[in-house]
Amino acid sequence: MHILFFTDISPFPQNGGERIRSYYLIKALSQLGYEVIAVVRNVENVDLESHHLPNVTFFTYETKEFDLLTRITGKQYFQRSPAVLEIFRKICQDYPIAAAFLDYGYVGHYISFFKSRHIPVILGTHNAQPMITWQLPSASLRDRIRKLQLFSMEKLHERLYFNKADAVLVVSDDDHAYHTRFLPERKVFTVPNFLDQRDYHLFGKKQQQVLVMTANFGVYMNFAGLKWFIENVWDKELAARYDLWLVGRGSKEALKSITGKEEYQNIVAFGKVDDVKWYISVASAVIIPLIHGSGTRLKCLEAMALRTPIISTSKGVEGVKSKHFIIADEPSDFKQSLLNFDSDINNGALLQEDFQREYSLEVNKHRLQQIINYAVRGKIQVYAHPA
Repeated sequence: MHILFFTDISPFPQNGGERIRSYYLIKALSQLGYEVIAVVRNVENVDLESHHLPNVTFFTYETKEFDLLTRITGKQYFQRSPAVLEIFRKICQDYPIAAAFLDYGYVGHYISFFKSRHIPVILGTHNAQPMITWQLPSASLRDRIRKLQLFSMEKLHERLYFNKADAVLVVSDDDHAYHTRFLPERKVFTVPNFLDQRDYHLFGKKQQQVLVMTANFGVYMNFAGLKWFIENVWDKELAARYDLWLVGRGSKEALKSITGKEEYQNIVAFGKVDDVKWYISVASAVIIPLIHGSGTRLKCLEAMALRTPIISTSKGVEGVKSKHFIIADEPSDFKQSLLNFDSDINNGALLQEDFQREYSLEVNKHRLQQIINYAVRGKIQVYAHPA
């Protein structure tokens, strides 16, 4: 059975949460035995042959920067790309597509292409995006108007297109509650973010007294979390005990923007790296000081898979099922948790067990199979979790 998978992002390299989500969806479909025709972007021009997955054929496309008029009017939320449609036509001519999986971004306006060909559609979401947009800072009247416009366009897109899909994927119980406000509950399925444990058998030598924060720091909620942490939690006492590594896109710019310096009180920014796994695996602990956002944090799941303890705000581990996080929401409590943290009492193994029960590819590929059965055949088949 052939499945066309379409995403508005570049899954390679997997150095961001949205990329990791799309990559493992493709990998799960491949492991289920489907022939996957994956239409993806390749912004960094990576060699896709080096990312070979069984049963997966990649098509790539390019997008142009939106012009000023498009941005002002919000046409990007409703206007289909002729280049993408041409790729879809070619694929549907060359392959017997049984289902389309549209993942990430505002891509609901492509649903009608497949429905007109009687191809069932599964629409993937990565979060409740309008609610994240609503959390953006808006100091000026112009910012408030722009935020309201984006929020309204995103809401309108959801209302116009999401119900046209045969099934809608969400990543958390909170996102499920959000989407079922305007969609029939029978159409909305929760498949949390997940990883393949086999890709996380990496055990670097633990660095004593090293904390790591991994993120795309160009994203507002990550930047705001780091800013809150540096300005309210981090001080000379903590700097005397720990090194803090910031790893990910925009980390150097974020540190300089917040502190005015490229290095600050034992905080070092590494910038964008191809793979954050090593940094997480050698850390004494991962910190997730988020105060905004939705969904489930892939940065949290990566630490769990790599047996690295997690010290976080409640928001940072929101939606993740485990009782083995160290949680602190007030600056003084977060600082005290760091001072009290004993790396010799490693609860990383317990976190990894929780990960394997709920967030492994092995468990979630069977959840995906249920949704495909529903979208294609209109029925749910119950699978037992693997032992």
